[in-house]
Amino acid sequence: MSNTHDVDFGNTHCILPTNYMTDGYDNGMSNKRIAVVIHLHYSDTFDKYKDYCENIPEEITIYFTTSNEELNRKIENFSLYRENCRLIAKNNRGRDISSFLVACRKEILNHEYICFLHDKKEKNPSSKLDVDKWIYSQWENMLSSKNYIYNVISYFNKNDQLGLLLPPVPASERINFAYMNNWKNNYENTIKLAQDLNLQCDINKEVSPMAIGTVFWARVDALRKLFEHEWKYEDFDVEPLADDGTLSHAVERILEFAAKDSGYECKWVMTESYAEERLGYFTLALSKAFDRLRSSLGLRYIYDLDEFDTKSLELKKLYRDHKKTYIYGAGILGTECLRSMDFIGVKIDGFIVTDMSGNESVIENIPVHAFGEIEFDRETLVIIATNKKYQEEIIEIFKNQLTSNSFYNWCSH
Repeated sequence: MSNTHDVDFGNTHCILPTNYMTDGYDNGMSNKRIAVVIHLHYSDTFDKYKDYCENIPEEITIYFTTSNEELNRKIENFSLYRENCRLIAKNNRGRDISSFLVACRKEILNHEYICFLHDKKEKNPSSKLDVDKWIYSQWENMLSSKNYIYNVISYFNKNDQLGLLLPPVPASERINFAYMNNWKNNYENTIKLAQDLNLQCDINKEVSPMAIGTVFWARVDALRKLFEHEWKYEDFDVEPLADDGTLSHAVERILEFAAKDSGYECKWVMTESYAEERLGYFTLALSKAFDRLRSSLGLRYIYDLDEFDTKSLELKKLYRDHKKTYIYGAGILGTECLRSMDFIGVKIDGFIVTDMSGNESVIENIPVHAFGEIEFDRETLVIIATNKKYQEEIIEIFKNQLTSNSFYNWCSH
């Protein structure tokens, strides 16, 4: 009886176990054409990756590429102890990208599934901890164990529309790809590459590409347009490579779109333990972030964050059309609304409360007025920032006092 403990988390994540096979061993696995392509550049970190290489089942072919003579010797020594292992020399132009697009391109086209990985090293000692976390995310979520690798292949076999599995961007203090739009200066060069490859798919500048780091498991058919292009080393920039905006950076981001052009889906994949670790990290990070957002911008929830730009645009337009602006409500919601208004440049002339009983006369240097003290006219804007149970009554009052364009319910969106 087979186990089905692989987890498909929504449409973009899957979580696979490392210590057992979800479907047992498939005797047809050895008939699959599967390869792992590994590019190595730094001889002093070989042992870090060697342990992962030893997790690769014997029936899977390994192709190593390097331009480092010392690494050549280390890889040749490793190859003595296993079959299906080849070393392919390459020059360093194109770095890891030219490993799978030039040096091993023809070999890859003879396989059904491939995994590609490469080594990485920090450029600045202060970033070593973060780069180590990135390395761990890439290699652990590609080659964590022999069982895990079998589970990856099984997951492809069970999901005909799956084309690409990517390691998640690491949970790290100084690597910000997980929190921001990560096109950087690479949207235009990615569009150009998509045109050169004749990809017919939507590439939205407002939506970050999933693939960052050029490490992946792939169904070769999903990336066929990329692999069948006759790449040359001369296509790539000479060293020293710029930090952004090169063809290599475009290839790094095009993987997802090449797969989608071929009709395949892309997902992030991770081990059970990595998923647990990542969930804990981001839960804590999100809590810290929203504590800061609440104190500085008056935002409490992800929903508030999603709506913030829309609400800000609406309020700034209303603000320009009025001479005085008040916040109705001087409690927690009112003060949080004030912080949001400060951030978007809406100057508040005062707070309004139903009566002054129990209220301060000044909040953050802004005067507090009882409702009866204010004379409302067409040039007065009131922003309602109260609990929902009071909103309907307050809105009804202002319907009789102001036009619909002169009051705004900040807490209703």
